[in-house]
Amino acid sequence: MTAPNSCRATEPGAPGQPGATRARDAVVAAALFAASLTLLVVLFQTLSSQPWQLLDLRVYLWGGGLVRHAHDPYLYSFPHYGLHFTYTPEAAGFFALISLISEPVVKGLVTAASIISLLGVLWITAGALPGRRSRGRVGVTLAVAAAALWLEPLRQTLSFGQVNLLLMVLIVADLGLPGSRWWKGAGVGLAAGFKLTPLIFIPYLLLTRQFRAAAVATATFALTIAASVALLPKATEHYWFDRLFLNPHRLGNIAYVGNQSLYGALLRLTGSTAAAQPYRLAAVAVVGTGGLLLAAWASRRGLEMAGILVCALTGLLVSPVSWSHHWVWVAPMIVVLADLATRPLALAQARRWRVACWLGITAISVVFSGIIWAVPSAGGHRAPVQGHVMTPGQQFIGDLYVLTGLLGLGVTAAVLVLARRREQRVVTAVTTYQGASTGASSS
Repeated sequence: MTAPNSCRATEPGAPGQPGATRARDAVVAAALFAASLTLLVVLFQTLSSQPWQLLDLRVYLWGGGLVRHAHDPYLYSFPHYGLHFTYTPEAAGFFALISLISEPVVKGLVTAASIISLLGVLWITAGALPGRRSRGRVGVTLAVAAAALWLEPLRQTLSFGQVNLLLMVLIVADLGLPGSRWWKGAGVGLAAGFKLTPLIFIPYLLLTRQFRAAAVATATFALTIAASVALLPKATEHYWFDRLFLNPHRLGNIAYVGNQSLYGALLRLTGSTAAAQPYRLAAVAVVGTGGLLLAAWASRRGLEMAGILVCALTGLLVSPVSWSHHWVWVAPMIVVLADLATRPLALAQARRWRVACWLGITAISVVFSGIIWAVPSAGGHRAPVQGHVMTPGQQFIGDLYVLTGLLGLGVTAAVLVLARRREQRVVTAVTTYQGASTGASSS
């Protein structure tokens, strides 16, 4: 995901693209994005058995409707599907407001907002990379978006009417603010108040010594709870004080392949909650601690976007439930890899790093194409063959997102270690040369 600082050292002096070339690339990328989006919509409308259903959004609006009529949204299940409203009381209040709008309009607004959010995240990511603020940023944003639309997490997010892209842009835009902005952290707090998984960014802010931002995020999150207590007391009591939020099994069958978290992988491997629990606690402790420290390390080396993405990846792995559509964070990861693959590098390093980066992009394209759904189902809700012996091949395919996430953490750690060793060798060589020069001058 990241490259040693020495790979970036040659970039500042590299000449930028001529304006005409950048404009041409932007136009080509815009055409590709428009064609990609159009084709995706056409295929979705013509091949889907239930086009434009946006089931998850319908569940959100249904929960909001219950709130508007003074009902507890956590006491009921969505008709015909048995699904529950699983987000926080803050989210219930938000959907209560937008449920006043007609459902077709809300579907169009959420879909458009999700696509704009994707472009926003890629734009911010590209702008956070050295030299991209003025060099080919528009082209990179649109070209990566054109490809990212076809990744399974993004396809699922759009087809279900999920809010993953909206929350991601809120977090990335917030963490991308300069440290001097006193409101930095508010976006993380709001996102966490809507959906709990962004809470992992608070310890990240602490580890990177962004104490004010961590305090703002914590205070904002606390305010969302306080507002829920005042406005939705029954739902808030049920969700928080009755500890409903601690029950991941309420979210659905967390053993099926759609749950691409460590817990989901362990459940598929062991076959039961009791058998998986000890391994889950150990895995979450090791991966969670290691991932946060790795994210902080990347940030301290000036690779802030890499730190944010590593933190997000860690959150996906350690969360009890990370449905496949939660993995939309792979889209900005492609921007980082594509940037490294096209940067001017030292001749001795160029071939090796570019091949590695393009292999990484290819791997993401294959892994997140939807291949996990090749695992045969054994009943409703696409449950995997639980209760039966899963073959090694089924286990491997069914855990591909988890395995790729762990590999991504390992590769990032290895790259940072290699960068540090290279810098130490340079410092040693410079010190030795200076010592020899001093000795020669004295003689």
